[in-house]
Amino acid sequence: MKAGKLIPDKLNELILNQINTRRQDVLLYPRIGEDSAVIDFGDLVCVISTDPITGASKGMGRLAVHVSCNDLASNGAEPVGVQIVLLLPEDISEERIKEIMQEVDQGAAELGIDVLGGHTEITSLVSKPIISVTAIGKAARDGYVTSSGAQVGDDIIITKGAGIEGTAILANDYGELLISRGVSPESISKARGFLGEISVLPEGLLAARLGSTAMHDVTEGGIYGAVYELAGASNVGFELYADQVYIRPETREICQTLDIDPLGLISSGTMLITISDGDSLIAALAGKNILACKIGKITAAGQRFIVNDRECEFVLPPRDELWRILEKIC
Repeated sequence: MKAGKLIPDKLNELILNQINTRRQDVLLYPRIGEDSAVIDFGDLVCVISTDPITGASKGMGRLAVHVSCNDLASNGAEPVGVQIVLLLPEDISEERIKEIMQEVDQGAAELGIDVLGGHTEITSLVSKPIISVTAIGKAARDGYVTSSGAQVGDDIIITKGAGIEGTAILANDYGELLISRGVSPESISKARGFLGEISVLPEGLLAARLGSTAMHDVTEGGIYGAVYELAGASNVGFELYADQVYIRPETREICQTLDIDPLGLISSGTMLITISDGDSLIAALAGKNILACKIGKITAAGQRFIVNDRECEFVLPPRDELWRILEKIC
């Protein structure tokens, strides 16, 4: 199998279809498009999600905390703490371990949450550090959002733009290579700073308060994967207007240099939101200095992909653009 997330059919066949136990107090259980579990605790619900970091090296500890807590933000939940699993290669230095944990602590401090524990292990089975974070949060029993609530006629909104995380990873880990291929040093410098915008907690909590019907943070698979998964979870169709997706100049420059489709590039820091009145949400987000744009509509069925007023066939890419390009440049 190739590196990256399992394609939806295989995820269902090999993983999700093997899970049969269900408790009544588990309100949201594993399915494609849903990244968190929701557990009934009375007036409140506990929201839990787990994510690894495998495609980045610089700043991976901080990134891992934010990426996992972004899943909670997609449910309109407030994060409380994280548990950390570190699987480390035998040749790692003590200084590098400290550095990773300092990055974890930085991410937790930025979100105002605790590091609750976890597990650390040196193993010959990995050649690079792997970090997996379980985020734990809370929301009102009647106030959480899922990926499966999108309604026909809803606007599809994204925040901040496409390809944020992937752009930052490429700029931080392969900046010199990109400069040698013609990317400007100024673009690399700005793109490295995108890691400071990885959290989607502010927009997630605001959108939940304003009546978002569904949310999904844009991780592996990019805009394509997030829209596809949210529509599948909600059992609806969509129209995706590619020309309306905001792409930052730095992302566009790096993607053009590497022949990458920015809409298929991992983009933690981008929240996908469906809501009946997208214009009001965009205005409210602007009031919080969060850029947002309308990129489509939820429909009853079908998957329409529109470029330059021309309808094209929507084909979900088999894997994220980051994995595809890393195989070529590593």
